[in-house]
Amino acid sequence: MQTVWIARHANRQDFADPDWAETADRPHDPGLSPDGEEQARQLGRRVATLDVGRIVASPFLRAVQTAHRVAEAADEPVTLEPGLGEWYNPDWFDTAPTPLSESTLADRFERVAPGPEPCREPSYPESKHKALARIGATGQCLTDRFDAESLFLVGHGITVQGVLHGLIGRDVPNPGCPLASLTMVVRRDGAWRIRWRNDTSHLENGTRFADRLQ
Repeated sequence: MQTVWIARHANRQDFADPDWAETADRPHDPGLSPDGEEQARQLGRRVATLDVGRIVASPFLRAVQTAHRVAEAADEPVTLEPGLGEWYNPDWFDTAPTPLSESTLADRFERVAPGPEPCREPSYPESKHKALARIGATGQCLTDRFDAESLFLVGHGITVQGVLHGLIGRDVPNPGCPLASLTMVVRRDGAWRIRWRNDTSHLENGTRFADRLQ
């Protein structure tokens, strides 16, 4: 049996402070807000109780910060995978967003470590269908590449939906995805099933909802 956990990043700076982007040097790549940092720590404490083998994150700053807190708690490195990255939506970005380089992120976050060649690279502009297909293919690539390991993937709301599309199928409903929530899927006898979805019970005042077994 292979297990994959998928987490959305914690609260981001521009969600907490809508005026932040007006003066930011990198408005397309916000980090975590102060309460988001605490959410990431709470997620990390939850992950420390799980049997996590490999942590893989989107290279966007908010996802790397969240993954770093998880990695500290789990005592594991983080590798970056651009295929798990944000939707390159032309309504959100005037040009292709550019995450910080792996070397820059590794200098800033000691848990970030070199990884293998990326499974996929986003391209700009990107329709939602194309983004989901890219992320789904990345999920399939990672689970095949590391089929002997449990995986912990950290990304964005669309990352969770895209990985589920790739592993379960396109008919998986989308009830939304709370910040710092956790979804678990397992592969048994060659078939993927959702064990639970959108769990936020590890967060202060969090709840476990949109729970569905398949």
